[in-house]
Amino acid sequence: MEAATLSVKEAATALGVGLHSVYAAIRAGKLRALRVGSKPRLRVPRDAIREALADSGTFEKEPAK
Repeated sequence: MEAATLSVKEAATALGVGLHSVYAAIRAGKLRALRVGSKPRLRVPRDAIREALADSGTFEKEPAK
């Protein structure tokens, strides 16, 4: 049985991006995350991963300057 949420590192692997990109998407409100536990840790729901993969604009690469 799969866990309902992923760690930020697991989410980055599933999305094929780096940790910084996942944290940035969470801060920007493009990727949902939950704070869980007595020492709050970010967890990303699996359905949020599916939504991010379906929305091609979630992890767009910025043009080089």
